[in-house]
Amino acid sequence: MQKVNLPHMKRNSACPLADDLSLAMERNELVLPTMPAWAAKVQRMLDDINVSAGQIVTAVSSDPAFVAQLIKTANSAAYAGKPKVDNVNAAVMRLGYKMLRNLIVSVSMAKLSIIEKPALKRLLAEFWDHSREVAATSYVLARSQKHLNADQAMLAGLIHDIGKLPLFLHIERKNLTVDEAAMDVIIRRCSAMVGEQLLDIWEFSGELVEIPVAHEDIHRETGSPRSCYADIVTIANMLTRATAKVIDWDKVTAVRRMGIDTSLYHEFFDRFDKDLTVAREMLA
Repeated sequence: MQKVNLPHMKRNSACPLADDLSLAMERNELVLPTMPAWAAKVQRMLDDINVSAGQIVTAVSSDPAFVAQLIKTANSAAYAGKPKVDNVNAAVMRLGYKMLRNLIVSVSMAKLSIIEKPALKRLLAEFWDHSREVAATSYVLARSQKHLNADQAMLAGLIHDIGKLPLFLHIERKNLTVDEAAMDVIIRRCSAMVGEQLLDIWEFSGELVEIPVAHEDIHRETGSPRSCYADIVTIANMLTRATAKVIDWDKVTAVRRMGIDTSLYHEFFDRFDKDLTVAREMLA
């Protein structure tokens, strides 16, 4: 576990618990979870050009539960028509390193999410459902952008709200009672910055570290005419909301950089239903 150091945040007496949490963050009392040792090791190996595929397979094989998920994903609908795989080496070869990284992050997040409070369990379930849906939507959206990688976009979608996890774990560890209104304030005030800090500690690349904060700004200007992963997640996050059909997409700057007719966003889930089903199964 590692403590987080965040800038001063304006407090609001209307939500004392959020004020207390903000103060805990300023005092470095909010503990950020560390990635499981085996997962952190494999992540570093994936970034090292001197590490062989065989070494990565050996490292991955050290966690039996992850191996089971890895093989299940390699045999999912996304790879229908291909022979079944039954070993780590074949699964890694089929999925590639970017999808392997996605699975490592997904499993790591799940292992950290040990929650007993019923109210928090419900919020955690909603967090997982939304994260996976945004990840699947990001994957499908990114395929229209030749300069972006769909697997990387899936990872960006998966971690866009990751800052909520340390907040849930803090409330659980301190045995705090939080009503829904207070939780909304806490998440709105704190989760994006916590997520950015957590991804930085987990040694993610800069284009992913920015996701928790950047994706929330629908008027964000980047100084580039080309879309980025934050743009993908901005749109995916909005598409998965109940308000998607009434959004004025022309006012979302990420849409301009995507270069896709806005009619696609109004028909997205109808047009890409099968593609989304396959993407969801990859993260099941």
